[in-house]
Amino acid sequence: MKPNAPPSGSLEGRIALVTGAAHRLGRSLALAFADAGAHVIIHYHTSQNAAESLVAAIEAKGQRGLSVSANLADAAQAETALREAIETMGGLDILVNNVGTIVWKSLQDHSPEDWAACLGGTLFTTLHASLAALPALRASGHGRIINILDADADATDPVPYATAYKIGKRGTFTLTKTMAVDEGPHGVTVNAVSPGTLEDSGEKPDLGQIPAGRYGTHADVEHAVLYLASDAAGYVTGTHIKVSGGYLI
Repeated sequence: MKPNAPPSGSLEGRIALVTGAAHRLGRSLALAFADAGAHVIIHYHTSQNAAESLVAAIEAKGQRGLSVSANLADAAQAETALREAIETMGGLDILVNNVGTIVWKSLQDHSPEDWAACLGGTLFTTLHASLAALPALRASGHGRIINILDADADATDPVPYATAYKIGKRGTFTLTKTMAVDEGPHGVTVNAVSPGTLEDSGEKPDLGQIPAGRYGTHADVEHAVLYLASDAAGYVTGTHIKVSGGYLI
């Protein structure tokens, strides 16, 4: 067993950073990491009260928690804020890029601001957070980057609706594979989890379109993320796990 390696099935003593963690899936992932024994850095942009509440919940589980605010679409801000948080926590083993900005419009209705928000809130937030975290992840010896994508992030079909968001997620899929190649020699794995429609998703297809016959839960996504973060996935990189109940396969 490597020095500081957790017992099988846990992430005891590891340090995770979850972006966009104040609400919904990000919050659930942060709590799941704490339940698995990890200390957690909570990134948020504007939801300070929710982030501080989450830190308190993590600490109540016996783990260390820390919140950090940053607009990750701004490269300089992401670099400064995340590096400082990582230094304060004492390192980093796991980065989960969960931030995602979606605009539900047809292509012809997308404004320049919509494009900037969606590409900035998907592709560039992931890029900037990853670059800020890489020195610590390389030093970890078991660094993990896990990007939260979308069930059709690997598709090449046209996307006439939510176009900017979908293109941002597809670009992030390419970034995931590219970073996996670049970071392999440094001992950092880079993978993605691609959820389908969740119970709290804003727009839902008819259940008849989902072979599993139900919408996904946060727990469904948590299982995949925790696996990729674990030692069991040390030889898994450059791939993504679809957690979609068969939707869009």
